[in-house]
Amino acid sequence: MLLQIAWRNIWRNKARSLVVISSIIIGIWAGIFILSFSWGMYKNNINESVYRQLSHIQIHHPTFGEENDSKFMITQTDEKLNQLQSDDRIASISSRVITTGMITSPTTASGVKIYGINPSSEITQIRLDEYVTEGAYFEFGKDNEILIGEKLAKKLKVKYKSKVVLTFTNVESDIVSAAFRVGGIYKSKNISLDEVNVYVQQQHLQELLELKPSESSEIAILVKDETQIDTIKQLSADIVPQGKVEDWKELSPELSMIIESFNLYTYIISGIILLALTFGIINTMLMSVLERIRELGMLMAIGLNKRKIFFMIMLETFYLTLIGAPLGLLAGWLTVTTLANTGINLSMFSEGLASYGFSSIIYPALDQEKYVIIVIMCLITAIVSAIYPSYKALQLNPSEAIRKI
Repeated sequence: MLLQIAWRNIWRNKARSLVVISSIIIGIWAGIFILSFSWGMYKNNINESVYRQLSHIQIHHPTFGEENDSKFMITQTDEKLNQLQSDDRIASISSRVITTGMITSPTTASGVKIYGINPSSEITQIRLDEYVTEGAYFEFGKDNEILIGEKLAKKLKVKYKSKVVLTFTNVESDIVSAAFRVGGIYKSKNISLDEVNVYVQQQHLQELLELKPSESSEIAILVKDETQIDTIKQLSADIVPQGKVEDWKELSPELSMIIESFNLYTYIISGIILLALTFGIINTMLMSVLERIRELGMLMAIGLNKRKIFFMIMLETFYLTLIGAPLGLLAGWLTVTTLANTGINLSMFSEGLASYGFSSIIYPALDQEKYVIIVIMCLITAIVSAIYPSYKALQLNPSEAIRKI
């Protein structure tokens, strides 16, 4: 009987009930949208970092990360690459020679990180060829070709086919200077990296550093299935026992922290929205109780005990939430599903976003477990919101409430 009474009570004032239901729908939709948009930005940043810079796994000499010196090399790289390439779980693999130095133009100079790469293997790794905006991606195959970022080109005041000089130290700690011709200018989605990363032919850089052809600073691996990363790490450790094998989470702890902290972020954002919703529900249900003082007094007078009165008002709030929550979830899910395909174009903020490594097109995304979290928090909100109005109803004196005008 209480179930029927509570259901009828919420529709006695349809306008007020619909306002509460609408508030619940909008609140849940807003929470889902904000979370999906945020995770879409973070996921895009993670993917850009992994697939355009870090790769899933990197192998270095154990001391290379600490000293960042070109004399700490992985030896017999070709043999190790062949062994790793034979595993069909690996999507692509490449070796790189890395050193730091100065790049000088006729007008100015800047510190850079120099990557000696095999252009053909990097097409399937960081796909740098897709970002070339001027010139070409090592099209001529000359030793002195260099690929630089657009921001660095502006800083140096150089353009396609301009001459620049790289200065660095070789493995004997001797200073080496070499002239290069700008063969291409690229613009990635991370402007900060465009300013410091330059790319040259690996073989030529090995010669300048006085390295052997089989020596490399880094081996980068992309796997087909991310669930196999730990397995491939173990395989890599077996093939390169003297190397330091790290996955992208170890290489970039800040990206790992983003994933770990997103659950907390989910609770904070959802909590803020639902907290605001709580006050709205409390206000509505309290008004409903105060308008029905005589009715509640009569129910108490004919024998409806306080426990049932409390339960009835709790049910009314629960019904309102039970109607609004599924509709809010549906609206949120439809929004996320639609925008996940079309994306949200933020091209007007592209420069600012690119400086922090974010794309100008965001594809919202949200895991199913986040929907479950929002549902549970919404139900808790409904229960908490109903406590105070129900408590006020229990304070009524039946004899006084019946005479209330």
